[in-house]
Amino acid sequence: MSFNATWFLNPKTTIRSSTTVGPVLYIEPDGMAHGAINLQMKHDVTLDEQVQIADRFAAEVTRWRDEIAARADRERTAADELAEARAEIARLKAEAEGAS
Repeated sequence: MSFNATWFLNPKTTIRSSTTVGPVLYIEPDGMAHGAINLQMKHDVTLDEQVQIADRFAAEVTRWRDEIAARADRERTAADELAEARAEIARLKAEAEGAS
């Protein structure tokens, strides 16, 4: 089976899980109980296979998060450097005007 769908996540997105009956991962893009994406494993998947699947999810989500955090750090660093440069230019202008 092949299926593609896109959901846009926002800060209210919630992610829950349960293993009561079978492993289920619930993703609620808008943070509400309606419109959830439920990812389940079939009943014939062994516990070891379930762990392998969960590990793949965890590894990819961690990689995704780390890439987003690195981008945020780069952009924050660039913005900070620009602000520092502007402050230094303003200081030098004020110093030059005070000397004249």
